[in-house]
Amino acid sequence: MNRTPASHDPQARRAGVRRTVWIAAGVAVALFLLIILKGVTA
Repeated sequence: MNRTPASHDPQARRAGVRRTVWIAAGVAVALFLLIILKGVTA
């Protein structure tokens, strides 16, 4: 997964990690809201 050499540009790697964290957080929040809505409508 982390195959690309990041020694040439650590700033880009940090931006990529931050984007991955934001995507993961978005997915987690979406699943959380989906479960809550499903529980409310059930």
